[in-house]
Amino acid sequence: MSRTLKLFLPGSVSVIATAAAAARLSALKAAGLSGIAPRGGNAFVDLVRELQQNWTWLVSTGLGLVLVLIAGLMVAGSRQAPDWLFRVIGGIMLILVVIPAVLA
Repeated sequence: MSRTLKLFLPGSVSVIATAAAAARLSALKAAGLSGIAPRGGNAFVDLVRELQQNWTWLVSTGLGLVLVLIAGLMVAGSRQAPDWLFRVIGGIMLILVVIPAVLA
C-alpha cells in the first residue's frame, strides 16, 4: 500500500462516518425528535431509577454472599481461600477504582 493511500484512507473513513452520523441526526430531527421528554416521560425515568437501585442491591448482595463463602472456606482451613479472597478484593478494586480512573 502506498504512503498516500495510507494517509488518505483513515481521513476518508472519518469523513464518511461523520457524514453518516450527521444524516442520522438530521433524520431524527425531521421525524420530530426535539430532545424534550413527552407527557408521561417521568414514568420511564422512574423505571430506570428503580432498575438501577435493584441492580445495586443485587450486586451488593452477591458480593456479600461471595465474601461470606470465602470466609467460611478460611474458617474450614482451605489453603486456597486467601487466594480467592485477594482475587475478589482485586476485582472489586479494579471495578471501583481503576476502570473509572481510566475512563475519566
